[in-house]
Amino acid sequence: MNKPMEMHKGTGLRVAALIGLYFSYFMSYFIKLSPSIIMPVLQQQYNFTSAQTGFIASMYFLPYATMQFFVGPLCRKLGTGPFVGSGLLISCAGLLVFSNGSTVAALALGRFLLGLGTSPIFIGLVYYMRGSFEPSHYARYYGLGIFISNLGSIFAAAPLKAILKVLPIDDFFLILSIVTACLGLFMIIIDRHSSKKAAAQAEGQHILAGLAKDLKSVVTVPILLAGLLMWLIQAPSLVSYQGLWCTKWTGTAFPSFEHLSGLSGIAISIGSMIASLLGEKLVSSFKKRTGRPLGTMLTRICLLHIGATMLLSISKLQDSALLFVLSMLCDVLFGFTTGCIIVQVGVLVKENTTEEHNASIMGVFNGLGCISQQLAQWITGISIDLFMLRTGANMAFSLTFTWLAVLFGLLTFASYRLQKRNK
Repeated sequence: MNKPMEMHKGTGLRVAALIGLYFSYFMSYFIKLSPSIIMPVLQQQYNFTSAQTGFIASMYFLPYATMQFFVGPLCRKLGTGPFVGSGLLISCAGLLVFSNGSTVAALALGRFLLGLGTSPIFIGLVYYMRGSFEPSHYARYYGLGIFISNLGSIFAAAPLKAILKVLPIDDFFLILSIVTACLGLFMIIIDRHSSKKAAAQAEGQHILAGLAKDLKSVVTVPILLAGLLMWLIQAPSLVSYQGLWCTKWTGTAFPSFEHLSGLSGIAISIGSMIASLLGEKLVSSFKKRTGRPLGTMLTRICLLHIGATMLLSISKLQDSALLFVLSMLCDVLFGFTTGCIIVQVGVLVKENTTEEHNASIMGVFNGLGCISQQLAQWITGISIDLFMLRTGANMAFSLTFTWLAVLFGLLTFASYRLQKRNK
């Protein structure tokens, strides 16, 4: 694909397919982060431990992470719309299995199918935007995609909690599965032309050989490896906190405001949405004013993210209205820093890869990031259980996220050293 907009000559079809991908991304974020509301309910209903709860939620990332390494080449081979649409149909099956599960095995299977089904969406969106629109507009479309995905994460917080008070989980997931199936069929139909184009372009391409080349590029190019380490800072922190523990931790720390605990996830999403709208201008202004590369700005954002993670523990030490407000502000800062890292690392990869390999390299980033997300959800659950044997529940959360912040500090230092080497 040598020229933008070569895939589709009709502007209407291109925009319709992009809207479908945006909505698919919305759905994937909702599915990914809804365990913060759903899993505490199921944990109480079926008497699961925190480790079991983390294991169930984390099973989403096992197939998701594995598929990321192949999504870029498969988009080139099958076409974005048909590939994403087929995945959404698998997600529909996962929603039905999860909603009818009552055991660790059944619920884990449902999450596994959901991870498999949503795995093509993010890289499919990156691949489609890079090949269908002007390169100068890439950051704008990418930022808008992150903005819309955060609407999905907002819906997965307090609105979902309110819905489940009036609608049984089974009924809600049945409705969601129907919507997901319809969206999948829409993507297959609206972007059906790309499958023919992809088939012609993919002739002679070998997926495993391409994957080996992409992995080698990430490992051997210092700036790409530095970007990967920064990606591994936001990925596990976002999903382990916003995607699983934020609502329960907030409710535990502030029992007087337990009914408002769902606002924690919304605050994180608001911060990320601000980053997706303003992050491009802030970074451009920084680069123009200082003449320094994007990596320098990203390093500072990572340090700010570490500070936000530490502040979460401090703000949740006592049940008071003032600290509750401070905790919400920390959530906004946490979301802002993760949003900036997501968008700007994507731009960093775009600036340092060819159009052909951009989506594949991002697939490697997202695959390794998802492995870290799965481990983070499971290990944080184990950590909380272990700390709870010696401390209260609130302190167990604080200690768990404190050691995560220390780990992120080490990754930031390693990334900084790699950037210095790249010069």
